[in-house]
Amino acid sequence: MWNCARTNINVVTNNDMAVYELKTYKRGARPRSERLRELGGESSGNTGSTVVTISGNGNVVSPNDHYHANKNALDQITTDADGYEYLTRQKEVIDDEGNAVYEQVTEKVKAGYADVAKDLTEDSPIREQFLSRLVDDVAKGNITFEQAIKVLGLATFGGGAEFGEFIKSLYAGKGAGIDADGNAEFESVRVRSYFECLELIVNRLSAIEGDQILTEADTIEAVDDLGNNCYGLHLRSKWDGYFTAQYEGNVLKGIINTLAAGSGLYYTCWMRVNSVNTANNYIEVTAYPDEDTPAGKNYPPCADMKIARWGNQTDKTRQSCIYLSSTEGRIVRLTGVTKPIIDPENYGATFGTLPEFLRDMDLPIVDGQDYVYARGLIVQDIIRIDYKGKPISEVIDRGPWAADAAYYCEALNPETGIYEISDVWYMGCKWRCAKTGTTTAPAWNNTDWAMVEGNPQFTVEFADTDYIFDPDRFSITLTIIARLYNMDITDDILPADVEWTRYSEDANGVPRTASDNAWALKRAGAGKSLSLTIEDCDLNGYMPRTLKFIATVTLRDGMGNEAGTESAIFQY
Repeated sequence: MWNCARTNINVVTNNDMAVYELKTYKRGARPRSERLRELGGESSGNTGSTVVTISGNGNVVSPNDHYHANKNALDQITTDADGYEYLTRQKEVIDDEGNAVYEQVTEKVKAGYADVAKDLTEDSPIREQFLSRLVDDVAKGNITFEQAIKVLGLATFGGGAEFGEFIKSLYAGKGAGIDADGNAEFESVRVRSYFECLELIVNRLSAIEGDQILTEADTIEAVDDLGNNCYGLHLRSKWDGYFTAQYEGNVLKGIINTLAAGSGLYYTCWMRVNSVNTANNYIEVTAYPDEDTPAGKNYPPCADMKIARWGNQTDKTRQSCIYLSSTEGRIVRLTGVTKPIIDPENYGATFGTLPEFLRDMDLPIVDGQDYVYARGLIVQDIIRIDYKGKPISEVIDRGPWAADAAYYCEALNPETGIYEISDVWYMGCKWRCAKTGTTTAPAWNNTDWAMVEGNPQFTVEFADTDYIFDPDRFSITLTIIARLYNMDITDDILPADVEWTRYSEDANGVPRTASDNAWALKRAGAGKSLSLTIEDCDLNGYMPRTLKFIATVTLRDGMGNEAGTESAIFQY
């Protein structure tokens, strides 16, 4: 509430002079609160302080006793010098021992996104979603920059670095890469100042076109025509102090190819060395007649022609050389060469495409495949493979089977270094191993072995049947013995697979079918052994002309199917 005054200023003009008249009206203070006005409150005084006096019969409320209904909540709010508001309240926290307790905690008032728009707290989870440009940070995933990246400080690559589409290969690679050990591979390098290294390997890879002969070689500097198909050849020095290694009687092969230079020379020349002047790098040669050359046409030597020893007419130590031919597709060592034309006996060894004389021998060779041809072969291990690259195993006879021996089926025997298929002998039969590392003995029903040689027949006989028939004291026990691959397999025969029958004829030779059938029914299920007495003979007062006791045995495989049937007969 305020004491209010109203001031009016009236202006009166009198003979060019303005007179101002000031009037002030005062009014008592009027409470702004409707509740105070209803209680009859008024103010007194003419100063800046206002005193409100209330009269009446109602309760009088002092201004100092005025409280807001949310005062407790307002008391929790404090401010700082920067204008931020804080909230102090009881809050559940976890103490050092892990217990939940209540403490009075002062926290900055949460204001929605107002603070986020300006800054984040140190523990804000948002900081884990972005990389910082102010402090050290780590990205847990891959980062791709669509534009260039510029590093002002040191760049460290812990796992190496790759540039472009990097494929590591000396011959077929592309791109560039540096691994974690510092090994680098790239296409080219240009050094403007100096290059420092411990070892420099230059021209490790070289390529040749046509043929390359590994023997003494020179380049003709100039040619003197001496007449009568003879020439003097001045040889080019390769370095200071160089002298030729050509020798009298050498058969030389010379090639000139200057098509690329525009001179149009391309031919082969064949010569024999007549004399050598080593000090002057000069030799005199005779050109071979046309009919003594492989092409049937010989040409004279010329400057810049490269010549190489092909053989020697008399010196056997100079009659061999090695040449690599990219056109023929083989490496050849020639021996016993005394003339330009090569005979089949001059091929000491070849690697790659076979020479023509070997192809004409109707050998079982495969077109397009490489072969080795040599006079002799001394090796320790030979590993043969099929067209799929699988090693071809060798069948090895290991002798009698032994329980403590190691046997192999198309596997490497570490003791011999041979891919082996083991064969063993057991019970008079040869068996082939079908499972590497098996320790079981060969048997007809053992899948680890296969019988390859011996008696494969299934046989049945009776044990100890050497008996003289005596009607007065007839008593014998018949026990079957079954064999397969010369092995006793009686234990593998089921009792139900043994069928006992009898065949007999009376004194007149008439079969006693009814009597025999009755006997078979009586003895059904006897199993692998049967005891006979005189009652089994059914004499009926006479001696039968024929009396046979037959055991028919069925052999079954592992699936229970019939694999064979044989019979054993006891008769007198």
